[in-house]
Amino acid sequence: MRLVGFAAGVCAVVALAGCSKAVDGQPEASGAPLTKEQLFDPCTVSDSVLQAAGADPASKDDNPFSVPRKDWKGCGWRAGDFFISFLSSTYTIAEYRANDYYHDFQEVTVAGRNALQYELGDKKPSDECGVVFDTAEGRIEILASKASSSKSTTAPCARVNEIAPHFVQLLPR
Repeated sequence: MRLVGFAAGVCAVVALAGCSKAVDGQPEASGAPLTKEQLFDPCTVSDSVLQAAGADPASKDDNPFSVPRKDWKGCGWRAGDFFISFLSSTYTIAEYRANDYYHDFQEVTVAGRNALQYELGDKKPSDECGVVFDTAEGRIEILASKASSSKSTTAPCARVNEIAPHFVQLLPR
């Protein structure tokens, strides 16, 4: 059943990737289009970083989209009552903002890095929250998705803010 909860989080990413409102524009970083091959590889995160973030390295899912996505790379892990996704994309911050599946945007600083925090979906309160960083190797997203079986009272944005600092050291500039 771990895939059910993880699939909910990935559904939000898939919404950005084309299952929601269409967004005009060219994926780019620093004005130059990126290819999937140029994206940061989030699946290279070490077990020690995962454990520090409260994730179980043995629960790694290196195919979080179930089908290949031309504009994304990513992995996910179980972290107690949450699923943690670490993703990179060719989509721009403007495209994140333009997607109506994402809402309640806040500019935040995580371990000294500027990021955009947002909630996902129509559910109130949301079961998913992410932070996305703009880098030269794509937009890198850390997503906390409450498992469908979760009894946790921790809000997903509180959870993503607890775990994100552990991943920031891995991010390219």
